[in-house]
Amino acid sequence: MDKRAIVNGCVLTMNAEREVLPGATVLVDGSRVTAVLAAGAAVPEGYERVDASGCAVMPGLVNAHTHLYSAFGRSLSFDEELTQWLVTQKNLIAQFDEEDFATCIELGMALNLRSGNTCVVDAMALPASAADRYPAALELARRYHLQYTLARAYTDQLIAPEYIEDVATLEPSLSALIEAYHGTSDGRIRLQLFPNMAWALSAEGFRMTRRLADRYKVGMQMHTAESHAYPKLIEQAYGHGSDVRVYEQGGCLGTDVQLLSCAHCTDDDIERITRTGTRVVLDPISNTTIGTGLPPTLRVINNGVPTALATNGMASAGGQDMFEAMKMLMCLTRVEAFDPLSISAMRALEMATIEGARALQLDDQIGSLEPGKRADLICVQLDQLFQSPALNVPATLVFSASSRDVRDVMANGQWVVRDRKLLVADEATLAARATARAGAALERAQAQA
Repeated sequence: MDKRAIVNGCVLTMNAEREVLPGATVLVDGSRVTAVLAAGAAVPEGYERVDASGCAVMPGLVNAHTHLYSAFGRSLSFDEELTQWLVTQKNLIAQFDEEDFATCIELGMALNLRSGNTCVVDAMALPASAADRYPAALELARRYHLQYTLARAYTDQLIAPEYIEDVATLEPSLSALIEAYHGTSDGRIRLQLFPNMAWALSAEGFRMTRRLADRYKVGMQMHTAESHAYPKLIEQAYGHGSDVRVYEQGGCLGTDVQLLSCAHCTDDDIERITRTGTRVVLDPISNTTIGTGLPPTLRVINNGVPTALATNGMASAGGQDMFEAMKMLMCLTRVEAFDPLSISAMRALEMATIEGARALQLDDQIGSLEPGKRADLICVQLDQLFQSPALNVPATLVFSASSRDVRDVMANGQWVVRDRKLLVADEATLAARATARAGAALERAQAQA
């Protein structure tokens, strides 16, 4: 049945008024939300009723930056500093065959859906010889019904030679990928440009990035000031140590750009980001688990520019839990400010839903439960011992819930999780396949070390 009525839940609309409606109903027809009805309103004829009693019903979460291909290395590097972390992960990825790669991506997509993340930006940096694998990820995203953005990474200098691609070759290659996939699957599949590291792309590479972004109306995303080690590397290439200056000189700041982390941005960097309307993606889990720095929350969340939230990849975050990201961001921000009023639970929810969607320029489609928007929604169970009594639902979601409390997930009008069961794949089979293939890849990596 294409018409569904999700009834009796506490609906967090995330609309302009940020309405929280206990006992409300969300009506879905096909792939779109058609109405949100207040408690007691009659459900029209012809709708299948889905009881959400005891649940918060809210928009699917927006995971604005991750690396799904890092899934196999999710337990390997938590006791390594960043440079060794990169070596360990890169050596493992170098062993992947096509089936390993596809299994990594599928595991990551399955985990995002089970975690309630219906929108994912997947930053993917593969060796040049593996560039033909990007379509496999895009086809999997179609099968999983995700709002999926592949941020295709590239470099042309000062990095491991197997990752270097010549700009003259890159431009037609990127163009072909964008033309083949961007905007397909009813707009659910998108491409972004991803200059992987500021020092590892030439000035011509950044100019090419802006040309393609303007030509195809695609966004771009970049790692920015994640570590205190970045400035020395950038200075080798550009004579100064600022990622943000490099991006601005290459025309790669603006409302179509998202900068991940920004943990070590200077005041001048933040001014450039704000002046150009460039978005920031905060990833508090990765910053803290690897120990590279604290998210600059207080420096960006009140600058008038939408701010997004992300888990980052499993190799630095462990999972894909946006509830964990929200709670950690709030706790770090309040400690930094010595002020519990510096950020609210509703603001964290905004960054994980409507504000994250706005940062990605997707807020006309997702991020809130309003008529005409995509039916991307989740039911989060809040009547268990772990959350009860949920007297303040936004606070309960941020401080007491986790991804394991997501009961149901609808993506573009399709149920992909019901009663905590993934419907688009067999979880046990996928987990077993990933374990076997990851173990074999690790053995090959260790044998070559």
